[in-house]
Amino acid sequence: MLLSLITNDPDIANYAEAAGIDRIMIDLEVKGKNIRQSGKNLFLSDHTIGDLPAIKAFFKEKSLFVRINPIHQQSKEEIDAVIRMGADIVMLPFFRSMDEVETFLELTNGAVRNSLLVETKEATELLPQIVDLKDVHEVHIGFNDLSISFGYRTIFEPIRNGSLEEYAQIVNHKKIPWGFGGLAKLSDSALPIDPQLILFEQLRLNASVGWLGRSFRDSLDRDRIGSSLREEVSLIRTFFRDHAPAPKELFDLKHAELIEQIDRMISEAHSK
Repeated sequence: MLLSLITNDPDIANYAEAAGIDRIMIDLEVKGKNIRQSGKNLFLSDHTIGDLPAIKAFFKEKSLFVRINPIHQQSKEEIDAVIRMGADIVMLPFFRSMDEVETFLELTNGAVRNSLLVETKEATELLPQIVDLKDVHEVHIGFNDLSISFGYRTIFEPIRNGSLEEYAQIVNHKKIPWGFGGLAKLSDSALPIDPQLILFEQLRLNASVGWLGRSFRDSLDRDRIGSSLREEVSLIRTFFRDHAPAPKELFDLKHAELIEQIDRMISEAHSK
């Protein structure tokens, strides 16, 4: 599992590399995001393109991952700049058409690995066509905006209704690396969904790319970040190593437990 951490702090990037994180993400997406996610208490980045050189300097041996803005009039300038400043992987978020995807691939022009963030209803419908494109190197299913686009009651609805499994089959058929949602700290017992069950689902669906989620960002204590991040990453690595060989029956059982927890979370939210 390739693990990514979102940060524009060089010190944290340095700790992350030592902890075994594979990628640092600079998140430049701002266009339209604050409007569509208004009132959702979601992460809005304050990263800038000027953050790239410092992060690249601290994260020399690993991959620098940059999420750009959706396609807009200045996309060529934005993409040229992030490539010039050292991006190894560039992600296109919030697209709704093949034209947007094809424009993105033309603008990156083979200079980097390309990642597509599927987080709209239209993008899910285009997924069978998208995976046939030559320069699509990775796919990520974004639960937050996808839940807004579909009007879901919970970000975990793609797991609950089976659509995530359909997306997995489409991407796995083409052997494209992919991932979904975010990974929480295994030590966090206060979460409504057991983070171990999400990791079991990652294994069950053959996902191979993971983002460290909000529970990591919210608990970054600069006094302890080196040791705490190393411990949490080690827990995740150990989990994948120990459970990857598990039989199908165990994955099916854990999937059923995950659905039960999602249903319980929806029921408790509805009763409030």
